[in-house]
Amino acid sequence: MKVSFFRNGVNKGILVLGFFSVFLVAACAPPTKPVDLERADAAIEQAQADSNVAQYAPVRLDEAKEALQRAQVAWEEDESVEEVEHLAYLAQQRAAIAEVAAADKAAQAEIKNLGQERQQMLMDVHELEARQAKEQAKMAEIRADKLEKRLAELNAEKTERGYVLTLGDILFEVDSAELTSGGMQNLFRLVTFLKEYPDREVVVEGHTDSTGSAVYNMELSQRRADSVYLFLVNNGIAPDRIVAHGYGQGYPVAPNNTTAGRQKNRRVEIVILGAGKQAEEYQRPG
Repeated sequence: MKVSFFRNGVNKGILVLGFFSVFLVAACAPPTKPVDLERADAAIEQAQADSNVAQYAPVRLDEAKEALQRAQVAWEEDESVEEVEHLAYLAQQRAAIAEVAAADKAAQAEIKNLGQERQQMLMDVHELEARQAKEQAKMAEIRADKLEKRLAELNAEKTERGYVLTLGDILFEVDSAELTSGGMQNLFRLVTFLKEYPDREVVVEGHTDSTGSAVYNMELSQRRADSVYLFLVNNGIAPDRIVAHGYGQGYPVAPNNTTAGRQKNRRVEIVILGAGKQAEEYQRPG
């Protein structure tokens, strides 16, 4: 009986001792960090990991860190739970504000950068257009100079009607609309020119002196203009680029009372129109 009592007493003592030990461990263990404080820690770590925050909202991040530090001090100094929670919440809010402010400023910077890129692109386009316009003007000048030289080679004279190439009566036999060999040689030069400048159209004008009747002269001048027209077409010039008119004795360039004057009046004038002008719309000035 004594042994049993002793054993029971020992067991009870051990049990009491165990409870006391657990109590001491619990009493000596550090208190658990409040959830709000842990959330504030995580929020600030997240903000610090955002490169935009460091670049665009460092002051906001410092404010969040300062609030977290105050919350940690309040917890370590065993201040009220409400104070710790308030400061931890404040730290979370400031961390969130830092991220939002950084994102906004980053977006604004991106928009500004895109605007600058667009402005630079527009400047580049304008510069390119100006350079192209300058080059086109230079090319146009070169083409105009070349045209002037070619027209000079044809002995074409610049007039209000356009460039006029005058071919005298050597083109035809007397009272005939048949081209001479010499006249054909002159017209071959015109064919070459018109092939080089396909944007140019021509008006072929036939003229006579006052010898003979006006009706006969009108008919003869038209046949001669038509002969030149057919020659040009047969040598590769498109028919829609040419118009032929006979004016008879109506437009003399010299008096008809002398042999020299009548010879000058027996002529074919080929009007080389400006670029873009159509022969069908041509009207001879009076």
